[in-house]
Amino acid sequence: MKIITLLSLFVFFCICPAELNAYSQDVPKGSTRGKDRTNDRTKVPSGNSDVLKKSTRSPKERAQPPRVITRTEYKTINVKPDIGYLSVVAIRSASVKLIPIDQKRPPLKYTVTDEDDTLNLANLIPGTYRIVVEHEDYHPYSEDRKIAPADLGTLNAVSKMISKYGEVRIGGVPPGAKVILDKKAINTSNLSSENSTISLSKVPVGKYPLKVSKEGFLDYEKEIDVEPGKVTFEPVQLAVAVAALTLSSQPGAKVYIDGEFRGAILADGKLTVHLIPGMRKIMVSKDGYKEWHTVVTLSHANSPTNLEANLIQFNSAGEGSWDPSNKESKWFPKNSGWLFNKSGALIRGDKLALFDTEVNSDYNYYQNVTLEFDVVFNNGKGVSWVVRAKDPNNYYLFELTGPTAGTTALNFYICQDGKLYLKDSQPVVEKLDVKDDTFHIIFSAKNNRFETKMNITSAPLEKPRWIGVFQDNTFSLGGIGFRGKDQSEALLQSFVVNPQ
Repeated sequence: MKIITLLSLFVFFCICPAELNAYSQDVPKGSTRGKDRTNDRTKVPSGNSDVLKKSTRSPKERAQPPRVITRTEYKTINVKPDIGYLSVVAIRSASVKLIPIDQKRPPLKYTVTDEDDTLNLANLIPGTYRIVVEHEDYHPYSEDRKIAPADLGTLNAVSKMISKYGEVRIGGVPPGAKVILDKKAINTSNLSSENSTISLSKVPVGKYPLKVSKEGFLDYEKEIDVEPGKVTFEPVQLAVAVAALTLSSQPGAKVYIDGEFRGAILADGKLTVHLIPGMRKIMVSKDGYKEWHTVVTLSHANSPTNLEANLIQFNSAGEGSWDPSNKESKWFPKNSGWLFNKSGALIRGDKLALFDTEVNSDYNYYQNVTLEFDVVFNNGKGVSWVVRAKDPNNYYLFELTGPTAGTTALNFYICQDGKLYLKDSQPVVEKLDVKDDTFHIIFSAKNNRFETKMNITSAPLEKPRWIGVFQDNTFSLGGIGFRGKDQSEALLQSFVVNPQ
């Protein structure tokens, strides 16, 4: 029996020296042989820190901790069958945490720093992890992911992360406008006619009141919705602030505002127009009535403004006449520049003088009328007479040119706002070149038709000669008078007016 026991021991020590040597190397420093190896602990890398853990991995696993590699390395890495891999696509500077679910190990923590916004990990222990991605501009995102051995997996967190902010662009903002978003004033000093858009980044997600205002325009107000990671564009169109003006007057009366025709009073006796606030000159006119004028200051705050234009009807003047003995007593204005003597009135200069015999008005008003006058062409250039003058700047003018004017013709002008516009012209075949000859002009205005006839003292006929006929509807009522034109000088010897 002793011989067998000794023989067995000899064989054991001869055959198993390698196992005994490995055992002696695995004992940590300071330990003694024969102790229970379940108390053995070793350093195992985990994440960004080293922790002590009970050894459950092979020496090969303990030698290769998880590591961060580039995207290029991740795509070309030599995949090992017992190792896990993961690529996380996230936001630059986002933190990524891998929390083991099926293993008792501390979480792994990393930061996305790669230029292509990816975190690429190798040498992971296969298993199930809860992956948490966090960034200060986004709500945290997490999902459970199984990392299988030898699988180059990718987690795209960018498409799943929800931003806390959006971008706001406000277009069409005119220079000088005030912009208030969520009760906070926005800087608009850089706005111009070429650059009318305000861009605001990192606006927290939510709904905000927007107000854009500028003097002379209506406020633009709207609630805008800022969505996560999106651009909210709000085109602003400021409407001009207008004030309503309602005029009451005679139906058919024409309304002029700052000299511009804005419509006629309707059948109900009213007309409403919308105007930019400010001071406005109002004029209401109607045939047979005196013009009504006023000045009013309109504002959006006091809209509408109501005005009543009480038109005073003209009484058509009766028959009238003038001769040299009356001198300037029957003409308005008195300082017309004419010269008066016993021979008559020398008409010269382009200032208008109107026949005046009425006590309650500056000059007489006529609609349908016949007038006759005798005149001498002092310098041979002819004579000009005026009918239906609304005022000194608006009237009809008829010009009979003499031999020194170049051609003899009857010209028909319309004077508006002090400017003459030639409407028509008809040649005169009669000779008008006899020196100091007297011409008896017979003119009639009836509705929109104007006829001119003439007798010549040096060449009398049984009936007056027809000179010309014209038609127009611009003026229907007004004064009658004379003026010079193109330096003409004519001696008026008599004048008679006969209303029809």
